[in-house]
Amino acid sequence: MAVLNKQPRLWAALPIAGILLFLSFLLYDWIVPVDLASRSLSQTVLAEDGSILRNFADENGVWRFPVTLDDVSPNYLTALITYEDQYFYDHPGINVFALMRAAWQWISTGHIVSGGSTLTMQVARIRYPEPRTVWGKFKEIIRALQLEWHFSKADILTYYLNHAPFGGTYEGVQAASLGYFGHSVQQLTDAQAALLAVLPQAPSDYRPDRHRERARQARDKLMHRLVTQHAWSQERLDDALIEGITNATKAGYQSAPLLARRLVTHSQAPQIQTFIHAQWQSQVSNLLRNYVHGIGQNVSAAALVVENETGQVKVYAGSADFNDSSRFAYVDMVRATRSPGSTLKPFVYGMALDEGLIHSESLLMDVPLKFGDYQPDNFNSGFSGPVSVSEALQKSLNVPAVQVLEQLKPIYFFLKMKKAGIGLKLPTGAQPNLAIALGGVGADLEDLVYAYTSLGHQGQAQHLRFSAADKQAQQPLLSDGAAWVIRKILLDNPNAVAGLAVKTGTSYGFRDAWAIGVSQHYTIGVWIGRPDGVPMPGHYGQVTAVPLINSIYQRLNDQRPDPLMPDSVSQVNICWPQGDMVQSDCEERHRAYIVDGTIPKTWYNIAERQQPFNQSEFHFWQANDSKLRVNIRCQIKAQRHKVTVWPAPLDNWLKPEQRRAARIPGWDPRCQSTGNIIRQSAVHIHGLANHDAFQLPKQQSQTITISAEGGEAPYYWLLNGVLLSNQQSKITLKDLKTGHYQLTLIDQAGSRDQVEFSVLRYSSE
Repeated sequence: MAVLNKQPRLWAALPIAGILLFLSFLLYDWIVPVDLASRSLSQTVLAEDGSILRNFADENGVWRFPVTLDDVSPNYLTALITYEDQYFYDHPGINVFALMRAAWQWISTGHIVSGGSTLTMQVARIRYPEPRTVWGKFKEIIRALQLEWHFSKADILTYYLNHAPFGGTYEGVQAASLGYFGHSVQQLTDAQAALLAVLPQAPSDYRPDRHRERARQARDKLMHRLVTQHAWSQERLDDALIEGITNATKAGYQSAPLLARRLVTHSQAPQIQTFIHAQWQSQVSNLLRNYVHGIGQNVSAAALVVENETGQVKVYAGSADFNDSSRFAYVDMVRATRSPGSTLKPFVYGMALDEGLIHSESLLMDVPLKFGDYQPDNFNSGFSGPVSVSEALQKSLNVPAVQVLEQLKPIYFFLKMKKAGIGLKLPTGAQPNLAIALGGVGADLEDLVYAYTSLGHQGQAQHLRFSAADKQAQQPLLSDGAAWVIRKILLDNPNAVAGLAVKTGTSYGFRDAWAIGVSQHYTIGVWIGRPDGVPMPGHYGQVTAVPLINSIYQRLNDQRPDPLMPDSVSQVNICWPQGDMVQSDCEERHRAYIVDGTIPKTWYNIAERQQPFNQSEFHFWQANDSKLRVNIRCQIKAQRHKVTVWPAPLDNWLKPEQRRAARIPGWDPRCQSTGNIIRQSAVHIHGLANHDAFQLPKQQSQTITISAEGGEAPYYWLLNGVLLSNQQSKITLKDLKTGHYQLTLIDQAGSRDQVEFSVLRYSSE
């Protein structure tokens, strides 16, 4: 009877045992908690459309890219669940029947036939690896139960998708899909999905890049099982069996490689979203690579395309060919400091417009001028004489730009650019000077494109946005009106492509060729040169960079209407040489764009901005009888007259009838007795006769002192066409070497004298 009562007591003890086991589990779970903390992930830089620009392995060289369940192709999930754990969504982390079957197979055969592991147990093994022992298996089971206790099925499956081993340095299904098939896990074919489902069971044995036949057999076995379990139809199987094993080639994602490297340097995010237009990026990269091969060895190029409205960077090519080390592939020339050449001139003129110093047709002087100890020359070494602001900018003339910057003041220009966030770079201890207008300062392509976005966005420079993490911001650089006028001038350049306002630049010694262009919606920047700074003779902005920027522009298919003229801009007829609105004595009429109704007059001297130097009217006393000039002290009947004159430095470039000598009469000789004040005849060079020749001994130089007689100060001395700094009546020519010389003297009234002389080497024979 005692034996009969023993069984009920045993059943009664089972709930107690279950409670104790559960409490033990809770205690263990409290002492040894679990988590699903991700291993370090590789980083992926994405284009605007989500396509991959470049991948970066983790610090151990493992490729592991994050995915979610929604990112994965459904055919892969079907194959995985069917093959690995068809009861995944029903069990609590372990499949008791599968474990019992595995144990029986092990006992009966003496070796492991099947592991009986669920997907949750595999995740536990990946997260907390243990030795392949009975005790290790027991701990794996406990961990699986813990994971199911704390996490959802979606969490567990997502961890598996991101960390399962797929052979070699690939972990996670995304890394495997990219590495073996060259595309995202979203695009898996049925056959590829089946192969990836079986691969983690034997990653080394089933690698498609090493063991194609084994991989095919394992894949086909799973696909037949999918039909048996009614997950697939027979037709679907037949189609999948046709597909061979893809030749495993690691996907070489190298689009925008230098931008990608730049972004991962400053971000730990697994995925970095950019604004790069994948198709444009590929097209421009190919264009640059082919273009530089036609220029020469060691030549590189860089290009940026930025959306004016948002500052989003659509194309970023930091070098011409990322796989060509001879072209300094890894040097990002978007960020390299170089001389910008003439690319800053539009902002010199734009700021001068805002300051009321010029309008679009202001008369400037493209002649030999000296500004203190600085004497600029033009790129072609020639001069055009009188030019408008528009013509000077379109032809990229140097002397007029320096003339404007002198009035604007270099320090003002430099600080205004700096305030807008444009980092112009000067040598240590150097101060801004007039050479800035011609490229005497450091800048990079990024800064220049940033500045030029103001021409396409109402004068507001848009900060460049390289990734979605960059917030939109802008800084005022020019007024809306000034930005419009400058862009209009560039658009109207006869050499420009329709719809693209382009400014070129060439640094000293042909080291850098630039072209920056603004279209309706985009700003494009191009640099070509050698990163090591070696000159490229014969290559400059107009011939080398412009064809490239035009090719890029054509690929954007941007709209080409002219920008609408803002309310602050109007058109008026102005006169040369005065510079103001049309008058009765107007010699040349020009249609000018003015900003805020401001019509500044012509500058007649290179002088301080504060000094009044509008001298278009020349007043003098004229004898009634001789019609010659007289001094007011002369006892001759005379009347006061005035004539319109052009700036004196332009005299040699004017028509004969426009020169001062043709408009201002000479002095009446009857006034000579009144003294030195009256003795103002035509200017004459004293102390040097025409065709004089000087001989000097070997290894010596010649010094000549000469003076001006007559005329009206200031005097302009030109030696071989080069303007000398001395504007006094007496000058000394020092250190003259052997050769032929031409000395020209022009006074304030436009009177001129000229002599030619030679310095010869002394011969003892």
